[in-house]
Amino acid sequence: MHLPIALVLVSVLTFSPAISAQSHSVLPRTTILPASTRAMALGDSYVLNSVKADMLFYHPALLARATGFGGSLQRWGSASSAASMSGAFEFLGGTLGIGLRTLQYGTESEDELHAPLGQDHHFRPGGERSYERTASIGYGRELWGALSLGLAIDLLEIRLESLQQNIMLIDFGISADLGPIGVGLTAHDIGNKPFHDVPDEPFEDFGSRPSRIVLGAGTYGQEVGIFDVGFAANAGVDRQDSLTYGAGAEIGYYPVRGRTFVLRIGLQHVPQKSEMSPFTTGFAFWLDDFTIEWAFRPVNSAPERGSHRFGISWR
Repeated sequence: MHLPIALVLVSVLTFSPAISAQSHSVLPRTTILPASTRAMALGDSYVLNSVKADMLFYHPALLARATGFGGSLQRWGSASSAASMSGAFEFLGGTLGIGLRTLQYGTESEDELHAPLGQDHHFRPGGERSYERTASIGYGRELWGALSLGLAIDLLEIRLESLQQNIMLIDFGISADLGPIGVGLTAHDIGNKPFHDVPDEPFEDFGSRPSRIVLGAGTYGQEVGIFDVGFAANAGVDRQDSLTYGAGAEIGYYPVRGRTFVLRIGLQHVPQKSEMSPFTTGFAFWLDDFTIEWAFRPVNSAPERGSHRFGISWR
């Protein structure tokens, strides 16, 4: 744990306070937008018996059994895109996870491309480009039987037009296996939030309280005839004590061992007035330890009729 401790100390000493007292203190986008192609297709719900490294972004306690590495890319028309990469390695009796998430977007245009979670004004074609970059490091370890604890540290660099800020946020969680079903409880984004200018939203100082507290559950691999089936679901409260939720199901078919085709469908909470559809879908092909995935969420009025995410991973 020497590396994570040193990283925390350096971050505390070097990361700056808020740039402008007049800026609205709201959440960064990279820690809320989907960071997993599979999760996006399942209503942004993570399958809690997965062994993929991108669990770092959802439930760091699950890192205790993570392996491999992977990445994914999502686009909202020509103006905005998001990417994530992650890897997991054995470390001091547990598992160390390292991840990177990036987001770039336009800020001014009359042709609006609606983005998730009500942040439509940050995802418009044209205008001055802004970005977020988030480096994450996490550690998960099994404690007693099927019970695990995990901690993740997010170091963010955010540029919004002419303003820039660096901050640190923390995720902390616990997970357990209840028979074939994995469950996890995670508090996300503990720490002072960065600036953002959000029109028509009253300013509220939420201090260092978590942005979300999420309870998730899920499993995959239950045999039903010639198919393998699974589900994932989550429910939580956000910084305004509003309920958030998502759920999805997937069904896999393997005509030859090691060659699996997986179909996914999901449902996710969307804010009022957002043109994002509550429905999601996706597809995956598993080739032994190699996975190719796609997820899609419809968006009314979007040039591409929705947002696509593509991912690959190895383990």
